[in-house]
Amino acid sequence: MMAQHGTLLISEAALRGNLRLLRQRAGRHTLQCATVKANAYGHGLAVVIPLLRQIGVDWVCVYSLEEALQVVASGWDGPVLVLAPLVASRGLVDIAASVWKCLEGGRLRLTLTDSISALALAAAVRKHHPSNRVSVHVQIDTGLTRQGVDVAAAPRLCEQILALPELTLEGIYMHLSHGDEPSSPATAAQLAMFRRIADPIKSQHPHVMLHAQNSGGTWHEGDIGLDMVRPGIAMYGLQPSLNHMIPDLKPVARLVAPITAVHERPAGTGVGYGHSFRTSHPSRLAVVPVGYADGYPRELSGRAVAGVLNREVPVVGRISMDQTILDITDVAATVGDEVTMISDQSTVSYGMDRLAEQCRTIGYELATRLGARLHRVVTG
Repeated sequence: MMAQHGTLLISEAALRGNLRLLRQRAGRHTLQCATVKANAYGHGLAVVIPLLRQIGVDWVCVYSLEEALQVVASGWDGPVLVLAPLVASRGLVDIAASVWKCLEGGRLRLTLTDSISALALAAAVRKHHPSNRVSVHVQIDTGLTRQGVDVAAAPRLCEQILALPELTLEGIYMHLSHGDEPSSPATAAQLAMFRRIADPIKSQHPHVMLHAQNSGGTWHEGDIGLDMVRPGIAMYGLQPSLNHMIPDLKPVARLVAPITAVHERPAGTGVGYGHSFRTSHPSRLAVVPVGYADGYPRELSGRAVAGVLNREVPVVGRISMDQTILDITDVAATVGDEVTMISDQSTVSYGMDRLAEQCRTIGYELATRLGARLHRVVTG
């Protein structure tokens, strides 16, 4: 039976190449922590995690504890850093048994950003798992004004954690606000502030890992002597910024689907909801089973093109939840022919970054919109 949905083809070679490129830039002795939050930026944890194991990535990081458990369930047996800080409510932390199991196995690393939560976590370990030590990382807010302990309070928090026998201060990190811009004064200021706080702790406790660089920061700053980098969007072959592009990245994903119907219609035929498009001449119209429920944005209605038989064809009418209509009048395509809705060629107008630009957003958003019902298949 012909597929009734789209297929997301995930290229192992592209993923491997992107990570190799970023590793070379960061320095071969710098650990690589692959960011796989939001279902591996929409690419699919279940397929990406086994690939990262084969490639030999050192760490992965996610946003939440729930995502961390999904990573473990997908077969990852290395360290997992949870970026969302553990925040105590009324001085207490409630940790599920499944999380304790992973903490006992030494897989999860938690983020702390305040003293109350550090003390509450230590108390929970002491009460429920007294023979355990939990590895934690402290996030410092050096200027993004999002999560993180204030700069003034950071040294005290780190020293407090170092004094708690239930916790191990494994790392100190920050997040760049302008990492996608080369030679940014904001980045220089953030890194200088971070080093002023972290370097004295590192000198006294050499085991403490320091990390700060995201995709853009890894590329534009290169090897700056930190212990680990956290590439995200670039490892999937998408650009942190189209204004300052990283050369040689190769998009990992290609979205394809078969033509499931072809209609021959006369001039003046209304197409799709609201008949926002009418044929101006006798036309051949193809139906493709990909819609906005799959992450193909409705904003592309009447604006985007897709690829079929090595030709670009326009999207016509409104994109619906499950289907998109293409004008294939000038192409000898028929039912069953494969259509590329999102290309893995970054130079074409229907690549992920360029489609995002047409929607006045960024590749990050389009990637994370990719729907769960897309069939994900690994290619070479």
